Amino acid sequence: MRDHPCRLYLTAPEGQPLDVLGFLLSEALSANDVAAVLYSNADKSSPEHASTLMQCALEHEAAFIVADDIAFAREIGADGVQISGDIETYERARKELGDDRIVGFTTALNRHDSMCFGEVGTNYILFDPDLPNPHSSNEPQSLESLVDWWSGLFEIPCVAPACADVGKNRALIEAGVDFLSLDASIWSSGQKAGETLKSISHLIADCGRKQ
Repeated sequence: MRDHPCRLYLTAPEGQPLDVLGFLLSEALSANDVAAVLYSNADKSSPEHASTLMQCALEHEAAFIVADDIAFAREIGADGVQISGDIETYERARKELGDDRIVGFTTALNRHDSMCFGEVGTNYILFDPDLPNPHSSNEPQSLESLVDWWSGLFEIPCVAPACADVGKNRALIEAGVDFLSLDASIWSSGQKAGETLKSISHLIADCGRKQ
């Protein structure tokens, strides 16, 4: 298990008026220990839209990361970008954003790719169990076992998606995951978001007390 406590990594809310989104995000950031906010620009939002949520994140000392859009991350001055793809994609992100910005990499559940991305200097690895694993026949393993292996060998932080199963979230925390990510589905209502985040925050605190 890591020496530092696990923290939250939120996907920014979407699909509602900007003032509502800002309120939801601000409430979540105020009540929980959130390290970063991931912003999806899949709908090609305006820079002003993203900047409003970014300002909210920065006011609560959370990094603002753009998903898979290097140019947009640079345009709005985001803290970094989370990318998937290959080493060339990472190199382009690093070249365009510079060494002082965060570049995180999303990978499937396999050791080979995660080590390759870690070696080139990525700032964190996000293990995504929904991505197809080209090495699955050679590396059948659970998300928990991969996190346990990674955290025991590497200083580079790792991120894993939280789930509805409290036992699995606890296993990830105890295995040494640095950040638990939550997708945009938690924002279907303010009440759901609040309850979900409160539950996971309490779980993180409980695991920390037992270290």
